[in-house]
Amino acid sequence: MAVSHSVDQERIADRRGRSSVAIGPGMIVGIVGAIGIVVSMFMSWRVGSAHPSDIPASFLWDRNATGDPSFLVYLIPLAVILAIGSFIRGGAALRLLAGLGTMVVVGLFAYQLHRVTSAIGADFTDALDPGFYVAGIAGLLGFVSGFLPTTYASRRRAVVD
Repeated sequence: MAVSHSVDQERIADRRGRSSVAIGPGMIVGIVGAIGIVVSMFMSWRVGSAHPSDIPASFLWDRNATGDPSFLVYLIPLAVILAIGSFIRGGAALRLLAGLGTMVVVGLFAYQLHRVTSAIGADFTDALDPGFYVAGIAGLLGFVSGFLPTTYASRRRAVVD
C-alpha cells in the first residue's frame, strides 16, 4: 500500500530563507545627481541666458569656439551613465566615472569662462548662472555616490517548528 504525502510548499520556502534587496544610499544619491544634471541642461549656465544647448562643445578647449555640436554632447551621456550606475548592482564605478566626468566638464567650463571674463575685464562670479552650480553639485553628488553602497541585501529567516 503506497501512501502519498503532500509537500507543504510554504514550509520549504521558509526553510530556504528569502532574500530581498533594499534601496541603498548610493542609489538614492546617484539618482539625485542624475536628476541634477538633467535639470542643469534646462537652466542657464552663463549670463545672457546661455543654456548648454547654446554653448559649443569645443568651448572647453577653445574660448573662441562657435558652432555645433552643443554642450549637451557631454551632459546627456554623463546623466545616462550616472542613472544606469544608480540602478545596477555594482554600478559604483559608473557613478564615480560620471560624477568625475561632470566635475571635469564643469571645471573646464569655469576655466574657459574665467579666461573670457578676465580678458574683457568683467567679474567671473557675476557671469555664472544657476545651471552651472546645479551641474557642479550634481557632479559632486554623483562622485560621492560612487563610494556608497548601491543596495543593501537583507536575509530573513523564518523559524520553522
